[in-house]
Amino acid sequence: MANSPQDAWTPQSWATKPVIAQAVEYDDSKSFENVISTISSLPPLVNPMKIEIARSHFAAAARGKAFILQGGDCAESFDDVRLHIIQQKVKLLQEQSHLLTQGLNLPIVTVGRIAGQYAKPRSSPWETLSDGTKTHAFRGHNVNGPSLGDRRPDPHRLLLGDFYSRTTLEMIKDIQNTPTARSPGSRLTGYSFPLTPEETDVAPLESPAGTIFTSHEALHLPYESAMTRDRYNTSASFVWIGERTRQLNGAHIEYIRGLRNPIGVKIGPGMDSSTLIELLNTISPQPSLEENVGRVTIITRLGADNVTTVLPPLITAVHQAGHMPVWMCDPCHGNTQSTAAGMKTRHTRRMLLEATRTYQTHRENKSMMGGLHLEQTGEFVAECIDDMTLDIDNNMSGQYRSLCDPRLSNAQALTLVRQFVDFVRNWEGKGKLGL
Repeated sequence: MANSPQDAWTPQSWATKPVIAQAVEYDDSKSFENVISTISSLPPLVNPMKIEIARSHFAAAARGKAFILQGGDCAESFDDVRLHIIQQKVKLLQEQSHLLTQGLNLPIVTVGRIAGQYAKPRSSPWETLSDGTKTHAFRGHNVNGPSLGDRRPDPHRLLLGDFYSRTTLEMIKDIQNTPTARSPGSRLTGYSFPLTPEETDVAPLESPAGTIFTSHEALHLPYESAMTRDRYNTSASFVWIGERTRQLNGAHIEYIRGLRNPIGVKIGPGMDSSTLIELLNTISPQPSLEENVGRVTIITRLGADNVTTVLPPLITAVHQAGHMPVWMCDPCHGNTQSTAAGMKTRHTRRMLLEATRTYQTHRENKSMMGGLHLEQTGEFVAECIDDMTLDIDNNMSGQYRSLCDPRLSNAQALTLVRQFVDFVRNWEGKGKLGL
């Protein structure tokens, strides 16, 4: 196990911590307790065996023997649990995995931000409207609704979230088992990890580019702990915590440190080496153990201009401390900007620049970037921009549908991965390449 029996960890021990960030306050505590009790009695969304398989694949990525693609919505919508929308998301992940497989010549671990990414952190639980009225901030469909009339946190939405997650998982399974997807001649069929006999019960054997593992931010701790069986968070194969919830003495770190799931931690440009090592030592206190290789995924979201100065000392400190995490790049969050009208957007060129600079910086510091983390959709939306000369606000009118942050469209997401692969091929072939 990742922690000793004496460490006093339980799925609920987070509640003893002095800092519980992003907590949701419900008016009806009795109703909330009943909902959590119901969720704790439901079957797992993900089989623990599949979580162990994911863990072994993340360990391969930490050793440079695999590469992880993680992609999906910033915040999933209950309204998008429709077959054609899920098909688009799955197809995009498959096509990106195929590009990476061929370009990097590595097994690709495909992870969707899907089937559970229904809660979002906020800088404040309250929002002030233009008339000065205060209302609850929208915190994802698991908590409340985006319209002003649905802002009161409703615990029964957690049950809806469980239903939509299960429905999404069934859709993914059906999509991957269709004759077209399973066809050996399909252009999407690429290298996949050999599956153990145990995995045949939880994943299709011939799915394109391998199994799609599910993931989401472990934000709503009462829900996450209710879905935890022994040390497995059975709501997803991979869970992560973000910049707003990674306090060393906080509830979220306490919760994730005892899990068997592979764990992600997002870090921004303000992270320093000593804090990162203390964070890793708390989550994975015995880095020399074989089973802790790849247990933690460090998801860097530094911004394109900060990579070359911020990342090298972090890489050096982690190596010297004996940890072997997966290093994953999230080029989306650090390159977010606002339009003149206050709408959030991202420039695709800046995202590509962060991804390629991150890869190059790792290689120059005797490290490996083991994954790419993208906020994207299979739909043809207009939320990120390709050309800074565009009239951004008018160009996005009617095509900006994200519940939270801007997502790469289908075409943008494929282009970014294709260009990233081209960069890696050139870098590995020539030893250097600048964008």
